[in-house]
Amino acid sequence: MEKNGVITGKYSLVLSRIKKNTVGMLLSLLLVSFSFGQETPARHQVDRRMLKNFVKSLIIPGWGQWENGNKLRGILYVTAEVAGIYGYQSNFKAGDDKAAEFKVFGDDHWNYTVWSFSDNGETACGNLRTHSMPTYIDSDGIVQPIRDHHFYENISKYPEFVCGWDDISQKDDKDLTPNKKTYVEMRTLSNQLYRNAQIVGSLIMVNHLISAFDAALGTDLTSFESTSFAGKFYINPLSVSRGITMEVTF
Repeated sequence: MEKNGVITGKYSLVLSRIKKNTVGMLLSLLLVSFSFGQETPARHQVDRRMLKNFVKSLIIPGWGQWENGNKLRGILYVTAEVAGIYGYQSNFKAGDDKAAEFKVFGDDHWNYTVWSFSDNGETACGNLRTHSMPTYIDSDGIVQPIRDHHFYENISKYPEFVCGWDDISQKDDKDLTPNKKTYVEMRTLSNQLYRNAQIVGSLIMVNHLISAFDAALGTDLTSFESTSFAGKFYINPLSVSRGITMEVTF
């Protein structure tokens, strides 16, 4: 309960499931109950600036430090935030640009019609079919592949699609053609840039959390006024919980 900035209340601590050992077996024969302390009032006043500064730095890293008077630390946190945002945006945009580039390259050098002649439903390009190639009929009545994420992944990874590349005559023992190899490298770079953006995004969140806790710990957390307390401590092995209970009242 809180009144005029003073918190009073009652706390309990329960330690249950004592391991069965020799001492535990002996205690099970006893019922011990005793009290300690003298009941007197106590006051606990919490400085809410801790919570305020925590929330401020959680929203904008460095804000809580600035409020605490730690301006240099505040500048460092906000600088890390700006650098993180820049790193995320630049890597994500570069990944998007490279993705657009490899898709255009794949559309130019991989031909569905040529590939479809080698597809009998069970094998394609002389390899066992393990992945589907969904299609649709365009406005000209021509069957076209659905060029989604799976399409661009399939023509990159699986040998059953290799004969759709326009330089199939140069295929090596690893089912790679020069154009397919270039395409794989472009796609790999795009995925790496997206992963970099994801890592930077995670570091931005870490910066928020570290800044928030640092701001809270840099605040005058709590002031206490306490003279004494009252409580009870008892062991009751005959109870169902077989536990030790300590109860403190202030």
